[in-house]
Amino acid sequence: MNSKSVSSVSHAKRRVQSPSNVPRNELPTTLQELKTAARRCQTPKQFRELLESLREFIPYRKLGAVWGYHAHTAIRHAFNLGLPITFLRWYFSTGKLWTSPVFREWRRTKRAVMVWDMVQRFKADFDPELVKHYKQAGLYHAMCGGRAGSNHFVYFIAAMSSARSGRAHLKQFEQIVPWLVQASQRAYPRTLLTKRETAILERRAMGEITKQIAGAEGISERTVREHLQQIKKKLYTDDLVNAVVIAVRSGMLGRSTQHGPAAHR
Repeated sequence: MNSKSVSSVSHAKRRVQSPSNVPRNELPTTLQELKTAARRCQTPKQFRELLESLREFIPYRKLGAVWGYHAHTAIRHAFNLGLPITFLRWYFSTGKLWTSPVFREWRRTKRAVMVWDMVQRFKADFDPELVKHYKQAGLYHAMCGGRAGSNHFVYFIAAMSSARSGRAHLKQFEQIVPWLVQASQRAYPRTLLTKRETAILERRAMGEITKQIAGAEGISERTVREHLQQIKKKLYTDDLVNAVVIAVRSGMLGRSTQHGPAAHR
């Protein structure tokens, strides 16, 4: 390989490592610059760039977020940057968000917490299955925090390499997370499932077949199938039964649908 080829490969690697090909000299280098970038964030692309910039300050490995409503135990949106799909599918389909001691303690104190510390502190109350899944997903040393109002909440979880690293960055995470909260709400102002997707999934959950849904919604059967594929993708599953379970447990569908006829693939 000649020097020109080596140079091209090196340049390509640097380009991939920078968020959305943004030159590193344009990335935020101070907390004030990061805060300014968060204030300017308006789109999903800008939000992802913001989270990649965050690695300059907090070396997280994976990150996820959910926002929704306390009173209705409902999720409005879910965001994922590297969390295992198998974990998310299990987490949402079992409704573990609402019962996790980590989430409950964060809601109570409104302070950032660490999964490892909560497991040690509330060992008797922790579901061993939840601890197992945290470990398998690489979230055992994660930091959790966000904003919790009387009704709405925005909850972030950032996986760190170790408990030591998490503790070293916990205060800074708590300082930065309000900026991420505000940026996330501007970047993703709509619900995870659209009104049409929600209506289609509700009909499917109640036993309507594709042809019936198409007629009721005034769209083609092909469009119904496309919507169903998109719904499964958004809900981290390839199975419609599981999609219905996740949507119900997450409050995206009415609780009554869980007693209706089973959906099929």
